[in-house]
Amino acid sequence: MGIALRLSHSRIGDVTRLSFTVLVVIHVLISAWLVVDFEGQYTEGKPSPTNVNALIAVDNEKTLIDVEMENSTSFILYMLFRDYSEPEVESNQTENQSDDSTKTKDSGDVESKEWLKLGRNMVFITMILLIISEILVIIGIPLRATLRAFMWISLVASFAIVIPSTYVLDLVGDGDDKEDEEEDKGVTNSLSQETFVQSTETGSMAHEDNSIDSELVLWGVQFNMMFSGYDLGLVEPENYSAVREQPPEENSTDASSFVKFESNLKLKYGKNIPSVLLIPLAWFLLPAKPKVKPKQFLLESE
Repeated sequence: MGIALRLSHSRIGDVTRLSFTVLVVIHVLISAWLVVDFEGQYTEGKPSPTNVNALIAVDNEKTLIDVEMENSTSFILYMLFRDYSEPEVESNQTENQSDDSTKTKDSGDVESKEWLKLGRNMVFITMILLIISEILVIIGIPLRATLRAFMWISLVASFAIVIPSTYVLDLVGDGDDKEDEEEDKGVTNSLSQETFVQSTETGSMAHEDNSIDSELVLWGVQFNMMFSGYDLGLVEPENYSAVREQPPEENSTDASSFVKFESNLKLKYGKNIPSVLLIPLAWFLLPAKPKVKPKQFLLESE
């Protein structure tokens, strides 16, 4: 006779199943949840061909970042020679806008949301509820199997969707003061600008161009991005207005202020996250106590 893969219900099986769930949750909890691999390169302009590489690990408490630059001499010279000084009139306008935004923040309480912290809290709560649901299965409450399956699906969704999404939202910011129909475009621009090594002042880039597209990769998603524009830090102050009105002609002196940065951002799940998928296997191999069926009485007719 063959050996049955699925054992009969027993108290030992209940304890083993609960212990396995707790061990998997702890195993995932202390590991990296999201690994971000960033590669970028200045492909045109003064800072090219500088490469920027970053490895980012997101765990249950903090975000660890390791950044390195290759062929950085051109970028260092670019930052040394660029000089951006905003005209007084525009500076006053900027100050007035800053004052208005400060008043709005004071009156409206619009602190920027820590999206990734919110995502972490959702994962913690779902982990705890999954363990509680397993205990309720052992106790034998009604709809126990449905509740347990729902909490497991919620945990998988937290790692697969919530953590990557909240990381991207933290990266691009809240995007306040945008109309609903412009929110997607705002996120696109913010993300592509964020990957551009921003050591430049606000308003110093003219004729900005942003693009971003995404594709699925093994255990994650990849964003391919581009950011370009004319850096006014490489333009004489008296030419700011002319460059802002229209792009410089190809052979003009100001045309050399053009900078282009191309990059890709890979968001991959931590290597221990797939172990969550083993939990339903324990449900199958070590079944819970079956429902007690009501007794049926046969009425004999004479």
